[in-house]
Amino acid sequence: MNLSNILLKSLLLAVIMNGNVLADSPYFIHTDATAAVESLLNSAKEYYEKEEFEQAAAVLERAIRIKSKHPILWHNLAGVRLAQGDWERAASLASKSNTIAAKSGNLKKLRIRNWVIITLACEGMKDQECVKEARTQAQVLVQSLAN
Repeated sequence: MNLSNILLKSLLLAVIMNGNVLADSPYFIHTDATAAVESLLNSAKEYYEKEEFEQAAAVLERAIRIKSKHPILWHNLAGVRLAQGDWERAASLASKSNTIAAKSGNLKKLRIRNWVIITLACEGMKDQECVKEARTQAQVLVQSLAN
């Protein structure tokens, strides 16, 4: 097993074992967020931790209306949808976050986390081809971090 597979498996296990995509994420609050967005992120995190997922999603959607090109907001919303078992929306939102992150600069760690969400969503949908593709994409990014 190569280094990228080991790193990906470790990341996947950390997310699965923790069961909490958002609360421990270093991406949950970002320093370039406006005060309003930061306040909404704090509220969303509180709702998420109380497993009030629809409220967390509603607050994140408000934050996205304020700062729609913020990939971390999309990532967090994907995490909420994943926690709800809304596999298709989770994968779609994580893909949106990846698109914005790729345009925003070198946010490889965020993009890896998005591929983890997509992998877990694909597993939830029982789509093995999707799982394989998402893992491959994550591995490519993990490998590029090691180089």
